Amino acid sequence: MTGFYNEIPTGAVVACLDQPMAPEGIKTAESDRVVTEQYVTEHVKIGIDALKQLINQGLTVKHLRF
Repeated sequence: MTGFYNEIPTGAVVACLDQPMAPEGIKTAESDRVVTEQYVTEHVKIGIDALKQLINQGLTVKHLRF
């Protein structure tokens, strides 16, 4: 909201790293550790790549302009 108000380009990356309703049951510290080790680095890289595309006026990234 502040970014839009001040006309500052603003973005957000939302990463959903677990499936609380999975048949395997409720998330545990161990399952969280495994998911973090396997996916967080990849998700951060995807987010950085998306932001770079926005900076370079990329048309493949979904975004809103107000």
